[in-house]
Amino acid sequence: MDHVLNAMQPHYEALLDCFLEEQRTGRYKRFSDNPYYDEVKALINAMNVLRKYLGWETIKLKDEVEFYL
Repeated sequence: MDHVLNAMQPHYEALLDCFLEEQRTGRYKRFSDNPYYDEVKALINAMNVLRKYLGWETIKLKDEVEFYL
């Protein structure tokens, strides 16, 4: 299953970059106001299903944003 996560990772990173770029503008009070939120959240949810199955730590959008911003 980790090969599936490896295939999803480039898409996640690109989408997260778009999300973070929008967050840096300061126009959004909540993450859910960001136009990329639904896409990035759906991808995180899909990845977390596989991560839980593999016994890996799950990804949290809040943690990702705090790390990169």
